[in-house]
Amino acid sequence: MRVEYWCKHCNHFVGSLDRPGWNEHDVELNCGLTSLTPVERNESVAYNREHGVVVVQTVCDYCQQALESHPELLVEGKLLQ
Repeated sequence: MRVEYWCKHCNHFVGSLDRPGWNEHDVELNCGLTSLTPVERNESVAYNREHGVVVVQTVCDYCQQALESHPELLVEGKLLQ
């Protein structure tokens, strides 16, 4: 499987992990997805089974720094741009 990480604020591609021998269960265990609540998982993880890709929403370094410096930019869970 391929695991892709995308920023949930700016939609910037953060990185990927290619593990051809992994299945969905392996991805969840090895990428820490089992620690997410059902709501977090629903909001942050998408499975494209047809293409063998798991897409995980994360926060890129740029958005993280912006939020730490200016927390007021975060309104209703979305970074103002």
